[in-house]
Amino acid sequence: MISGQRHKAIAFLRQNLFSSLLMLVFALAAVKLYSLYAQADVDDGHWQQFKIDHDCKMQAGEKGLQRLSWKCNDGQIYYSWRQQR
Repeated sequence: MISGQRHKAIAFLRQNLFSSLLMLVFALAAVKLYSLYAQADVDDGHWQQFKIDHDCKMQAGEKGLQRLSWKCNDGQIYYSWRQQR
């Protein structure tokens, strides 16, 4: 019974090779995007503590409208979209 299902699955994949590969690529991309999102959330938690520990001050853009970077007492400049990565 399992062997028959395996043969049906292989036959389906052969008939729909392009669609199967496309679904695989989308699934891998979704997994990668989720892992990046989860990693960013973890880093945000560390950033909040890092910002306090290193007395980071926000640096504004030329017009003062954009929050471009953080200057910290360790002499480094951290960008809000990268934080301390």
